Amino acid sequence: MLLNSLIKLKLHLPIPVFGLGCGVLGMSLSKVSINLGKYAATLLKALEYRGYDSTGAIFQGDKQKIKLLKDVGAPSTLVKTLGIDNQPGRIFCGQVRWATFGPVTPKNAQPHEVKCKKHLYGAHNGNITNTTELKKFLLSQGHNIVSDNDGEMLVHTIEHYFDIELVKFPVKQHRETAIRRECLQKAIIKSSDKVVGSYAAVVVDPVTEYSYAIKAGSSLYFGVGEVEDNKFTLASSDLTAVLKFTKQLVNLRQGEFIEFNKAEFQIYALKKLRIKVPKSETVTYNPGDKISRISVRSRLRAEDTELKPPYKYFLEQEIHAEVESTGKLIKLFHGGSNTGKRMIRLLKKVDLLNKMTEICNRIQATDDYAKQTKIFNEFEKSSDIEKFYTKIQTNYQAIYNELVKENFEKKYFFSSDKNIFIELLNSHFNKRKLLVAKALDSITELDDVREFNKSVENFLKMLQHTYNNSRNIYLVACGTSYHASLIAALFFNEIANVDIIPVLPGNFRGLYSHSLRPDDIIIGISQSGETKDLIDIFDHVDDQEMDIKKVVLLNNLNSTLGQEKSDVTIPIYCGPEIAVPATKSFINQITLFYYLAIKIAEKKLSDCTSKSSKKCLELEKRVKMRLNSLDFIPKLIKETLETTEEQIEFVTSKIYFEPSMHLLATKILGVAKEGALKIRETLLNHAEGGEASEFKHGPNTILGKNTVFGIKNIRAMIKHYNENIDRMYILADQKKVSSKETRKISRAISNYVFKQSYPFDLSPAAAELFEEVIKEFDFFETAFRNYPLIYITGPEEKDVNLTISQINTHKIRGADTFVIAEENDDLLENARTNPHDEGYYGWGYITLPKTGDTLLTVFSATIVLQLLALRMSEKKMEKLDRLRISDHGVHPDVPKNVSKSITVD
Repeated sequence: MLLNSLIKLKLHLPIPVFGLGCGVLGMSLSKVSINLGKYAATLLKALEYRGYDSTGAIFQGDKQKIKLLKDVGAPSTLVKTLGIDNQPGRIFCGQVRWATFGPVTPKNAQPHEVKCKKHLYGAHNGNITNTTELKKFLLSQGHNIVSDNDGEMLVHTIEHYFDIELVKFPVKQHRETAIRRECLQKAIIKSSDKVVGSYAAVVVDPVTEYSYAIKAGSSLYFGVGEVEDNKFTLASSDLTAVLKFTKQLVNLRQGEFIEFNKAEFQIYALKKLRIKVPKSETVTYNPGDKISRISVRSRLRAEDTELKPPYKYFLEQEIHAEVESTGKLIKLFHGGSNTGKRMIRLLKKVDLLNKMTEICNRIQATDDYAKQTKIFNEFEKSSDIEKFYTKIQTNYQAIYNELVKENFEKKYFFSSDKNIFIELLNSHFNKRKLLVAKALDSITELDDVREFNKSVENFLKMLQHTYNNSRNIYLVACGTSYHASLIAALFFNEIANVDIIPVLPGNFRGLYSHSLRPDDIIIGISQSGETKDLIDIFDHVDDQEMDIKKVVLLNNLNSTLGQEKSDVTIPIYCGPEIAVPATKSFINQITLFYYLAIKIAEKKLSDCTSKSSKKCLELEKRVKMRLNSLDFIPKLIKETLETTEEQIEFVTSKIYFEPSMHLLATKILGVAKEGALKIRETLLNHAEGGEASEFKHGPNTILGKNTVFGIKNIRAMIKHYNENIDRMYILADQKKVSSKETRKISRAISNYVFKQSYPFDLSPAAAELFEEVIKEFDFFETAFRNYPLIYITGPEEKDVNLTISQINTHKIRGADTFVIAEENDDLLENARTNPHDEGYYGWGYITLPKTGDTLLTVFSATIVLQLLALRMSEKKMEKLDRLRISDHGVHPDVPKNVSKSITVD
């Protein structure tokens, strides 16, 4: 039974999403169930990684019978101790909290039930930044506020405007469902104007038994389904929680809210929205307008978003998955997987390709799993498949042997619709079913290849036209994607001799927005396809009404950028990425740019007028070499993962507790900047990536004595201070200074160290002792430490020599040296040599697999920096936890103040 499998779920990652705060849930069943509490327990535990300060649930059954259960503590504990898992009911509203507004107390736990003017209950996740102002306003309007929690202010604010709308009608109509629904919809819209912040919320009217889920800046997912013959609707901050119960999802955009009851739902505009409908005009919705949208079956499976052994963190799992993600992308470059191409050839040979394509189209044409299964099973039992299967056994032993390999469905399915076909197997992995599913997957993979090649070809035509007309190619992106654009510029220059301009959206507005010309190209990069800063730039370009082509590289094709804003969309195919710090998406972005640079070079080669010219011969040689190197990338990543662990661990132990560091790259700037971002995200340290030779032009002032103090600095200061205080006590005892005077000297030393305040209340003997102690006491000297510099370079001799020069320039001024590079004796010797005759000097060398190629070093160095950030984050988090430093926010997967939505496709 589904219920039993839900109860047995092993949920991972009991760590909060700092800064994002909390997770909210709302579930409505078509009929009362004694098992609603068990469903609620499963959902709450699924959200534990988003918050575990407090847990709460409200259950509503027949006749407005409501039970509120909440307290301080994690859901894994409280679902039992509060009896949440034993509650019956038809409606559930729940929340897990990571404290932001209001301390961790039962009163500040959510959900909140309010009855000041009208009866509502609800909860939220996110941050309401004008909470203080809202509280004053609500108190002035007669509301009874019992907590400091921003969630309560939101629910009260909706209640306030609900009452204002409802009193416009006669009292006898106040319990009429249609009127209450209309009034609550208006109240939600008015509240969104009053409330400042980013949030998602669930609010329930217990009279009508309608629930409302609001998406106003934070993640929110919605699904419909059936559990134990009971239809349901489900809203959640977390996609994984929804996928545990259903794959039928309803896409919600920011600025929308959804009204739901039992198995029914209706979406409304929360604010004025402009939505571009594919192959149609942009549609404008005013606040309160209905928005028609149907549920679609997600291609994701719950397993795709789960943490699997032996990994402890999603970041770790996703770094190791980069071997597979780049491998699958490169298979696409080569026209698909070998098994897929073999299957297509075989289907053609037995004259089954057209029939199988028809079956594939029928399955893809419906989101109804029962219909898909019926089509699949009927075809699997057909005489066509009987003959096909027999032929495979007798004449194509190699393909048949692959069918019996362990985890065949995980290793040999490659299409964008692979999960549809894997699910149709329904855990019955017999060889015939596997054969049919693999054939269907191969047909879809072929479609993926055709679509991809079409997009690439269109991109190449656009770029060639722009290049021939001496126009500009802009790469616009934010964060990690911007760093990928820096590497793209390197690849395009080195491989294709084409210059492109990488730029942040904010800089684009200031530097280029008024100098655009017809035939320019704007290339946007985004994992989610919903990056608002990038969407704003694309809107600005549209407003120019010039012939400027727009291209996007995305993971989520069903997004605003993918569906509404671009002329050409190219997928990066990295799969879902759960950890907030991007890894898989980055490596696939730069792998795709590497390929596109090669294709541009190929295009230029085909246009060579004199094939025997030196320039064309050099280009031909370069293209051939780069095409051959494509297949090295997954192998290079794998070898980097396997060979650098010990050296990464050594460097981690040296620098994970340092408060600041610089990463200096020679030629491969994007690698240094992305490595620094990963360190900032996961460690919350200051880390800055830059071009190595630029460090001496100002940033090097941080070397030597500075006031960037971390815990190691403080520990050294305190140790030195205590040693001098101990010495003072010994001298005081020798000089017969009283204990009272000795204590006064101790306090005087403390004041003198930070304020240079001389004590005038000491006795002559005590003053003499004070003078003696401070005369040789340099409190701050021990606080100063060498500053860590991490150098990243490719193997080219010029780059290595420049790096050596930088190392020697900086280490004599107080820098520790850590190098990420391929094996080089001169580089190693200069890194490890102490510039001083004595004293501490820290150094480390992480040896990259040998390629002799700077552009391939981009991939191996990136992997090392991702692993380094991961290990440093783990060690620092463990250390801070041991020191009992609360709310430190260090975590590999969910660092504070940043968040990311999982792609829904």
